[in-house]
Amino acid sequence: MDDAVSALRAGRPVVLVDDTGQHSCGELVFAASLATTSLVSFAVRHTSGLLQVALARHDADRLELPPISRDRSTPNTPEYGVAVDTAESTGTGISAADRARTIALLGDPTTTAQQFARPGHVLTYRAHDAGVLGRLDAGEAALDLVRLAGAGTGAARACLVSDADTTTIQRLPEARAWAHRHDLPAVTASAVLAHRLARGDRRASAFQLTIRGRTFDVVRWRDGPAEITALALGGDVTTEPPIIHDECLQCLFDPDACRCRAELAASLHSIADRGHGLVLYRHRIALPDTTTGSPLAERLVP
Repeated sequence: MDDAVSALRAGRPVVLVDDTGQHSCGELVFAASLATTSLVSFAVRHTSGLLQVALARHDADRLELPPISRDRSTPNTPEYGVAVDTAESTGTGISAADRARTIALLGDPTTTAQQFARPGHVLTYRAHDAGVLGRLDAGEAALDLVRLAGAGTGAARACLVSDADTTTIQRLPEARAWAHRHDLPAVTASAVLAHRLARGDRRASAFQLTIRGRTFDVVRWRDGPAEITALALGGDVTTEPPIIHDECLQCLFDPDACRCRAELAASLHSIADRGHGLVLYRHRIALPDTTTGSPLAERLVP
């Protein structure tokens, strides 16, 4: 985390891996406010080329960058905003120089909405204002990293393309190896979350819980259709990857036969014995995959 924050502050990119979701893809991330032509060229060469800038929702609203879609049928899904170019560009907007200028403007808190032309070649991402404590996603993690670095109000990001198979994007093992080859810090989305929790940056309810004689700090917050409970033990919970546990129905209705419940208990006991670690427990508080107009959905969902 310290290396990643220092690199971003110095205008260098870092590799961010989303290890909290289903896809665990690797992204190249840099502070939007410090974008340069050479940095954008490097990003285009090694990524899908679809560059986007993560902004807090209030900054996106200030710059008049509304969501591309108004569909809210799936709560808390990643929210993309309109793509833009800098209004002063005399080129096509897609060159590295043009996109670097657009990205830098998006990361500058003094920029106004009138400085952009719409549509354009730089996609925007509307991140939750609370960062990973509002939505646990790579976009929020990228923005939190830039905020921690004090490097502006936007995080530029793009998915890294696999060297082994250029038709796919990089996953966790390859992304880490790629970062090492290019002498770039690599950090996971879960490490960003753990860092914020360890700093006491907790916009949520907090209490303590004793397990096997060890006192865990427990923090709970809403993450869209789920509620996340983080159980942290030890002063530095960022040294090892967190254990992520998704509650299942068997946990609720047949706990004695639930295999994952036993795995969760074993993980907590292991952390207690070790003296440090982090568990993220996700409990769904809304029905997933409801279809608009479905009679069953209408009966079950208020």
